[in-house]
Amino acid sequence: MFRASGSKSRLFLATIVTVDPARELQRIYDGEINVRINGLWDCGIEVRLGDEVNGFLAEETFALVDGILPWLQQAIAHFYPASTYAQELDPEVSAAAAKRVFVPPSIGRRVNCPHCGAPNAAPRPMEEFAFICSHCGESVSVGAKQIQ
Repeated sequence: MFRASGSKSRLFLATIVTVDPARELQRIYDGEINVRINGLWDCGIEVRLGDEVNGFLAEETFALVDGILPWLQQAIAHFYPASTYAQELDPEVSAAAAKRVFVPPSIGRRVNCPHCGAPNAAPRPMEEFAFICSHCGESVSVGAKQIQ
């Protein structure tokens, strides 16, 4: 129970939903959604959506563990809305994901091959580079990413 402050105090009942992190991460894994979670004691906990092969879509660094799952849920709802995992999320999570601005990854961003459309990981987001597509074998040149 929570009591509101002020002259006209009302009594509020709140339902607190506890999410089991192991169960939720297993659901994400079972949904074939790739994530990377790295922790370095004094640098926070870095969470990325994606992988080194196909590229990362978004990343965030957290000082506390309790922010990781809500961010992952919103990122998955935003980038993979048709996934089984996203379809099972509360509609409020999807609504919050639609309004949230996700930080592009500092390394390993995702670049789609212009020849075949396959996703590839890019080494750095702001530099010009070239690579061979992992799917079709064609050479791809990428210019510097424009900041908006």
